Amino acid sequence: MSDWRNSALTLAIGAVGALLAWAINMPLAFLAGPAVAVAGAGIAGAPVVIARTLRETGFVLVGLTIGSLVTPDSIDAMLRWPIAFVLLVALTFLTPWVGQWVLTRSLGFDDRDEAFLASSPGHLSLVVALADSLSLSVTRPTVLAAIRVLTLTLCVPFAARMAGLDVGPGLQSGAHAAPWLAIAAQIIATLALAPLLGRMRLPAPYLLAAMMIGATTHLTQWVDGNIPVWLSQCVLVLMGSLIGTRFVGTSLRAMGANLGTGLLIVGLSTGLALVFALIAAPLSGLPLLDLLLGFAPGGLETMVIVGAAMGADPSFVAAAHVLRLIVLALILTGYATRMSRRDSP
Repeated sequence: MSDWRNSALTLAIGAVGALLAWAINMPLAFLAGPAVAVAGAGIAGAPVVIARTLRETGFVLVGLTIGSLVTPDSIDAMLRWPIAFVLLVALTFLTPWVGQWVLTRSLGFDDRDEAFLASSPGHLSLVVALADSLSLSVTRPTVLAAIRVLTLTLCVPFAARMAGLDVGPGLQSGAHAAPWLAIAAQIIATLALAPLLGRMRLPAPYLLAAMMIGATTHLTQWVDGNIPVWLSQCVLVLMGSLIGTRFVGTSLRAMGANLGTGLLIVGLSTGLALVFALIAAPLSGLPLLDLLLGFAPGGLETMVIVGAAMGADPSFVAAAHVLRLIVLALILTGYATRMSRRDSP
């Protein structure tokens, strides 16, 4: 019961953050506001958490909403994905090596291996597991990852608005709500598919399953409409609160010591993503916005939601981040294996 009580507290903090962000007209306020508020509460020592059942429920509902935004144009664009994916693989390989070089040369990282893991543009759970198994510090990689995700959650919508895009406080939604019976059928189908994706080791299986079901049912016109607007925006508050919980256990001292490094890593990895996106755009014919969000070093769930709110193709953004995580897992595991053999007597 403590998880549910703390979840209620977390959502209350997130709701206050959402209202404050909405009041000052922050772009994507219902995601960014809760993320900042809950992150601040977590750093202050509050027991912020989102219970697993509640988290998966949020992924299902937001996934159905995002999946419904996939259009027939998305299917046509898939023919141009391979060119972008080749460049994404190169970007994923290059980013931690460049980060390692910068951290060790400019910011006083004494351990090159820790710098490599800390520069990973994602896959925090694997980074922590590898660092722990190799007797490296897990504090800096964890704090830097949290700073990276929160910074991108805040900065990407602001940058989009400055570029002239119309970024509202929440997710784009359909013109009307689907019948509750149709929504229930989609949820049941998602719950049947998600465990299969989990067995395939895909990240965020409930989110991906819901996106697949939402896209399929709308493209085939089996379902007309979406979940109610009020519910999709409430779920966005839940997702923002979940992002904020990444800072649980992080002290103000650790934040202060790593903030500058975290922002530098964000700038470095985002700058590399921008360069590769600019190269990929004319070669693939895909929109630059889609490529930027697909190449950005944010969490899969976060960037898919941000992309959907900004009008990007959610199918490409999701596929790009899944591919990035798969490639990153191979890179990190290969590096750790080489490191272990190097250090063995």
